[in-house]
Amino acid sequence: MTDETTATVTPVVQPEGTDAQTTPINVDEIYTKDELVLHNRDGDLWIAIDGVVYDLTKFSGEHPGGTKILVGVAGTDASKKFRKYHGDNILQRYAQDYRIGTLKVEAQARKSKVGLFSRLKREKK
Repeated sequence: MTDETTATVTPVVQPEGTDAQTTPINVDEIYTKDELVLHNRDGDLWIAIDGVVYDLTKFSGEHPGGTKILVGVAGTDASKKFRKYHGDNILQRYAQDYRIGTLKVEAQARKSKVGLFSRLKREKK
């Protein structure tokens, strides 16, 4: 009688040129927009797409549109520009290799808007 056991394996992202003996990248790291914006140039290029942060430093030279395109959105949430030119298949193909964490969603304070309707309410009083 054979006893079969199943195990769950969690993939670990290893930077290119490293081996299993080094510390793996923690893809569960949470980054703020302030941290993201620091990585805004060729040689240190991070972007966020749909709340996920990617380190595209090593990929920038391979990007079919060229490095200049990625440098233009480096350090930002590039979701809109990415969606304009790419489909989900691109993320599925490269996400595991370049994903380094999640972008922290920060609540924005609502600004008081004094517009046309606010003025009309005041005039009626």
